[in-house]
Order: sequence, then structure tokens, then C-alpha cells
Amino acid sequence: MSFSTERSPYIRDLQNGLLEEGRFLVRRATMQSAKNNKPFLRLMLADASGHMPAILFAAPVELKKTAEIARPGKVIRIQGIVEEFQNVKQIKLMKVEAAAETEELSRFQARTPLSRRQMYTEMRQMIGAIASNELKEVCSLFLRDRAFMRLFVEAPASRQIHHAYIGGLMEHTLNVMRQVAALAKIYPHADHDLLVAGAFLHDIGKTDEYNFLLSHYEHSEAGRLKGHTLLGYEKLVEKLKLVKMHPLTRAKLEHVLLAHQGRRSWGAIEEPRFLEAYLVHAADAIDSTQFIFHDLQKNAENRNTDSAW
Repeated sequence: MSFSTERSPYIRDLQNGLLEEGRFLVRRATMQSAKNNKPFLRLMLADASGHMPAILFAAPVELKKTAEIARPGKVIRIQGIVEEFQNVKQIKLMKVEAAAETEELSRFQARTPLSRRQMYTEMRQMIGAIASNELKEVCSLFLRDRAFMRLFVEAPASRQIHHAYIGGLMEHTLNVMRQVAALAKIYPHADHDLLVAGAFLHDIGKTDEYNFLLSHYEHSEAGRLKGHTLLGYEKLVEKLKLVKMHPLTRAKLEHVLLAHQGRRSWGAIEEPRFLEAYLVHAADAIDSTQFIFHDLQKNAENRNTDSAW
């Protein structure tokens, strides 16, 4: 069977039945054994619309050859049967080939639907509106750090849970900044400048937490060993060495970052001990949780079900 010349469908559009051609990114590849002890290759395939498992049953020599082609991070062309197995849709592979080196990678990498240029402009404006010179300066040091910003505008906000796509960290961070700016108007006794600066800085460690400038996202060694909160704190401390800041302001800013996950059981190094720290945590939690609910709703609509819960 030869490959079709028709355009390969996205994973979100796959229906049960014959898949004449599919072009997908390999996220994971593992050799496993069935109940009868026969080996098979299990893949996790992905594109910008989602991901789907795939399996290949074949002779050991063929499995080894295919595993060399279908390595994580590689794009492959496949033929197979889309089917349901234990209520999970998967692809039973019939043919696997390496894709052309000229494949357009944007097909396989989900991106924020928003303009990163516009988000960056709004973020700069919000930081420019900070009245405290010391808080504005530490934020501006990050904005002027080209190496950091190159990563910041590309990074996902998480590996899988929320905003897990290119530009996701910037989108999430801006949403948190917008929320705390609104909360400062509702609660005028809250420190607007500390809120906005803390919101901008709360997830800066995620630029180092993931290996995301490849074709998929994995925790970096530092991310696994330290986590993004400690990584972000270390980045902040380096920038604070360049800013003359009141000791109490510095301690509060550091605390906002260390406490933004809310509870130690959720990954926080400290738990919020004053209003601004709590509000940054709350805004962070709201934005990530609303994304999860919205994603569930979209998936339910795509399955044409009546309920998303």
C-alpha cells in the first residue's frame, strides 16, 4: 500500500477506520510485551491539535527497524487503522516511514492563539505603569534580558495541564497580571506595584524547567531536581543584585514568588503570609483552572456529548 497524496488529517479530525496517510510527531516510543509475550512497539503521536497512542505488532526485526525511525522528536508518515480499544482511540499501525526533513514544524507544535507581539506590548505597558522605581527596574531587567525573553516568549506554561504550547507561559503570565491589576482596583489597600511585579515574575523559572525548544516538552534536569519555583527564585536573586531595593520590599517580592503555588503540598516553598502573596497565588490558580475547565468543555463539544462533566 502506497501513501495517499491527500493532505494528512490532524489528530483531532481522525475517525475510526482506515488512515491512508498521517504525518505526526513522535513524543514517546517504548517496546512492550503483550499478554502472549509477543513484543510490540507503542508510540505516542502528536500534532498541533492533540495526541493519540499508536501500536505496531510485527516481527522483532521489523519492530527494531521501526523503532530506529520512530524516535521521540522525529516526524513520521504512517498508515494504519484508527480504532477504539478499552474506550481509548488509538492507531493500529500498518506502515511507518521517516517524514521528509522539510516538514513544516508548525503543524506539530501547538501555539498560543494570541499575538505574542501584542501580549509583549501590553506586558511592557503594565510594567511601565509600576510607580515603584525599584520594582519597575527589576522587572525591566528581565524585559531587557534578550536570552531570557527569547525563552519566555516561546515557553509553555506547563508540560500538559494548562497553556501547554508555544507562547503559553507568556499568555498565562499576562492573564495573571491582568487579574491582579483588576484586584488592586477592587481592593485599594493592596499594593498594586507589588502585585503586578509579582505576577510578572511568578513563573520565570519555567524558562528553565522544560526542554521546550525541541519538538516536545520534557522536564529539564534542573526542572526535575529543583522545580520552577526554586529556579525562578534563583533567577530573581541574580537580578536583585543589580537593583538597590529596600530590604522589606525585596523580602516581600521574593515571598510572592516562593508562595505563588499556595500550599507546600502543591509545590510552594512558602505559603502566602500577606495579602499580595495570596492574591498572586489566587490569580495564578484561577487562570490555570479555568483553562482546564475550558479545555474539558471543548473536548466534550468535539465528541458531540451533552455534558462536559
